[in-house]
Amino acid sequence: MKSKKGYTLIEVVIALGVLLMIASLLPSFLIPIQKQPPLSQLEETSLFFSMLGKEIREGKLLEVNNNILFITDSNGDVKSFSKYHTLIRKQVNGLGHEVWLQNINSIKLEKQSDLLLAIQIIDKDGHEYKRLFRRSRNNE
Repeated sequence: MKSKKGYTLIEVVIALGVLLMIASLLPSFLIPIQKQPPLSQLEETSLFFSMLGKEIREGKLLEVNNNILFITDSNGDVKSFSKYHTLIRKQVNGLGHEVWLQNINSIKLEKQSDLLLAIQIIDKDGHEYKRLFRRSRNNE
């Protein structure tokens, strides 16, 4: 009997098939590593409060009517922030639909004085977030 060295064609085809199967599964293992985790509701709400605070500070006039916040800026544009389904959206002069916060159950806006605005948000999971915004007298 002669000793055979090397691979047969069948062995090469089987090895190639196994290699291709493993290679096709590799991206499905890497996708969870590459994706950024979504912001938690707390982080998203904190970001909303931060951006809204900037709008309030830069605004000239602040009004609350029917649980909608209206901020008039120095250009005369009126920015409104209102609940729309499960979102809080921003509109400029009644136009547009810019989503600022999502997964909201309710929002309560209360203008406590010309300089103080209280906001309470309850998300879909029942978590409550509160924030007080104090405007400076320079904005009036």
